Amino acid sequence: MLYTLRILMAEGEPMAKDLYFAELYEQYKNLLNPHRRQLVYEYYILDLSLGEIAENGGSTRQSVNDGLKKARAQLLELESALHAAEKYARLSAFGEKLKEENASLYEEFSQLLKD
Repeated sequence: MLYTLRILMAEGEPMAKDLYFAELYEQYKNLLNPHRRQLVYEYYILDLSLGEIAENGGSTRQSVNDGLKKARAQLLELESALHAAEKYARLSAFGEKLKEENASLYEEFSQLLKD
């Protein structure tokens, strides 16, 4: 899924970019400072507009936009260094294949991913 999102992003699909950053957020949210974590959550997960986020936080659209730019850069930097989102996507794809071929082994694999 993550690989597909990167291809769609390269082709200019705006929705793919949103999904990509939502995926990165899920992997790295605990490494963002609380302010950036909140901005990314509200924008990519709750799908609030810049204006809505600014109004809720008592700031300006520009400051929200600047904060999101910094958060996106940090998420991309983290993924570039750690590749956790890419690895998780590959493991999930492998799990789906395993599920089709061997249900009992898939259950064991799923439990390992949860732990």
